[in-house]
Amino acid sequence: MSTYFLNFRDLMIHGKIYDYVTLLKRAVMREKQTLIEEKFIALLEVHRFRKITIKMICEEAQINRSTFYSYFQDKYDLLDRLIDHHLSELDQLVSEIAAGINRQSDRRELSSIYLQNLFQYLYEHKIFFKTLMIVHPAQNFNQKLIQLLRNNYMKVVENVKMQNAEYFVNYTLGGQFGIIFFWLQNDCQEPPDVIADIVYRNIIKTNR
Repeated sequence: MSTYFLNFRDLMIHGKIYDYVTLLKRAVMREKQTLIEEKFIALLEVHRFRKITIKMICEEAQINRSTFYSYFQDKYDLLDRLIDHHLSELDQLVSEIAAGINRQSDRRELSSIYLQNLFQYLYEHKIFFKTLMIVHPAQNFNQKLIQLLRNNYMKVVENVKMQNAEYFVNYTLGGQFGIIFFWLQNDCQEPPDVIADIVYRNIIKTNR
């Protein structure tokens, strides 16, 4: 069976029967783009970004140059869009929970869920994060990730009566980022829920 099979329900969502062709094209395009992104990350595991060429990406993905340029302007565009995508996905995943912590009486439970979702996402995309944070660090990537986490931590504490909240956030974030770095560096040997629990318990101790 084709990997691009689309059932009748998929077609009806889009209204008209001839939309099958459009949906099929979109599925093929998305699969091609994902392939290019995966092969690019695989190259980044071995080569520094400045050494990677469009030719290398095309050879790994088994596509021609015109196919690559139909998706991306150049390798810089590819890297920027990958970073923006993952940071946006991660931010969306954790920001709703972070904001909800202020609205719920059981903040500890939501804080635990927040950390579990964070580490689960990092685990599911560990090759991407390990490569861009540790193996061949991308310019400003770590700073962007830290800022994303800081913004969400501030959402958590902004309505909680806490003295020197910014100092607490930066102290906590420094320790958490160190754990993330060490965990990725060691190929995520511990399950994400275990790491999330370690961070959670240390935050609770710090905030007593």
